Amino acid sequence: MDYMSFSLLRVKPLPTPPPVPHGERSEDDISLWAYTRPVRGRWVAGLLVALTAAVLAISIPQVLGWIIDSLLTNQPVASSVWLGGTLVFALGLAQAGLILLRRQLVVEPASTVENTMRIDLFDRLLRSPLSFHDRWPSGQLLTRAMSDLGSIRRWTAFGLIQLITTLVQVAVGTAYMARGSWQLALIFLISLPLTVFFIWRFVRSFRTLTRASQEKTGDLATTVEQSVQGIRVLKALGRGEHALAGFEKGSSELKNLEIKRGRTTGMVQMQVGIISGLTLAIALLVGLNLVAEGTMSVGALSSYFATATILMAQVERSSMLLSMYLGAKVSMDRHRQVMVGGAGEQVELTLDADESEVEMLSTQLGGASIEFDQVHFSYGESERPVLTGFSLKVHPGEIVALVGSTGSGKSTVLQLAAGLYAPTSGSLRIDELDAYRVPLPQLRSRVAFAFEEPVLFSASVRQNVLLGARSDLTENEQNKLLERALDISAADFVAQLPQGVETVIGEEGMSLSGGQRQRLSLARAIAACPGVLLLDDPLSALDVSTEERVITNFKKQLGGTTVLLTAHRPSTVALADRVVLLQEGKVAALGTHSELLSRADYRRLMAPSTTGQGAEQ
Repeated sequence: MDYMSFSLLRVKPLPTPPPVPHGERSEDDISLWAYTRPVRGRWVAGLLVALTAAVLAISIPQVLGWIIDSLLTNQPVASSVWLGGTLVFALGLAQAGLILLRRQLVVEPASTVENTMRIDLFDRLLRSPLSFHDRWPSGQLLTRAMSDLGSIRRWTAFGLIQLITTLVQVAVGTAYMARGSWQLALIFLISLPLTVFFIWRFVRSFRTLTRASQEKTGDLATTVEQSVQGIRVLKALGRGEHALAGFEKGSSELKNLEIKRGRTTGMVQMQVGIISGLTLAIALLVGLNLVAEGTMSVGALSSYFATATILMAQVERSSMLLSMYLGAKVSMDRHRQVMVGGAGEQVELTLDADESEVEMLSTQLGGASIEFDQVHFSYGESERPVLTGFSLKVHPGEIVALVGSTGSGKSTVLQLAAGLYAPTSGSLRIDELDAYRVPLPQLRSRVAFAFEEPVLFSASVRQNVLLGARSDLTENEQNKLLERALDISAADFVAQLPQGVETVIGEEGMSLSGGQRQRLSLARAIAACPGVLLLDDPLSALDVSTEERVITNFKKQLGGTTVLLTAHRPSTVALADRVVLLQEGKVAALGTHSELLSRADYRRLMAPSTTGQGAEQ
């Protein structure tokens, strides 16, 4: 039966602490002490209950000692047995009830702390710039969000309380033992520093092994995730055995680390067990001598050994508590590493724009203007600059195409415009506002992005396409918007799917062709009704006839929307009002498609190619 079914000991559910507003948790707040602040009262109550139960447990041997002495001093047997038995039963029953209550009091606060930390971590991942995600393997982030936080919860709910309970129990138990014989109590106390010494000897090596084990777990999670995502590549190239061999190697390394951790824990437990055994053996010799001399009763000696056995068992568990503590500490360090470990890295965009300007941006309708002014950018301090003094102004409702050779910075321009990266220097303005002084929700309400490599989620077509749409639309408005977006992107194949727009397309949309995924990605960007539409080679996977339909739909139905796109095909470039030729991260030429055809370098880029012909076949 679930312990929560005992109504007499049921505790009122703990209210969920209010979430910390995005970006407002300071570096000092990213600690276990700070996270437990909202639930500390309930946790302390659980600790007090646990301490009471521990004192009751250590009191039972004292009652047993009294019973034995009563029987040996010719007191009435029946009354001694009945009274002692009743007292032991009452203490045991009270202890069991308190243990049950303790679990209810501490489990929920610990789970609440874990939940808060996990939400904070996920919020940090969502708000972190792409430069952060470029450096972090996904598996490392996954293990920090799942298994690491589980270690922290177990330490908060059990380990820390058990440690404090053990310390109090040792203090109370030692006082009980000293009442029977100060000599035997001294023998027990002498053993404690030796026990702590042998445990502490292994702290450094155990911490190193724990961190290495958790890092290796993250590496394996990354391997699994990448292998699952790239399963088609592995199968197509026949590299399954190679991938398995690499995974086996990493898994074996993790196994060896866990074995070393187990051996280290076992070594500590063995040494502590030896000390405990020697302590009890010496105490037995001294205690028997004291009984023989008549300075200690048999009941007191029995009570001492029962008490010492309980305390020794608690002390021997210290190695397990040490393991739990170090695991939680490493996990907390790894959590903090992500939360503040952007090494001072800015969490996306700052928020110091004038409120009236921000409101004007968020409510602006129609196409937006966008202006780059002497923008420089590189993906890392050691990387070569991708953009060097890039300047361009796009007027509201204008369609501008970016063309250039591979590595010229076309896609980078779009990613800067979307706020996915911040320029190293220079400025970007949208609707005459500095884009890096505007909160991201307002900025991205005016901008939508369709990537060259479309990312679709394991959800229905409807959910994927309407992902960026306004949340306040009625169902009828959503249906009209969905129909319009699919029509403009020529995604008529959706009607042929088993459940139409309600068809779940599977993870990353791999059940669809490349051209179909690209058209759904384009439809998703259109459904956002942005002021600026950013298209990174959006028609590269389409065949010629489908491309012509999409271009025709663009001209008819997207008038007034500002479009900034990259392209390689002349047919797509011809859609633009102006064309920008990029070379080495800066504007080499600017004009219409017809005007730029007078340049030899531009003509080479626009040379007829079979790329994309029959791309969806």
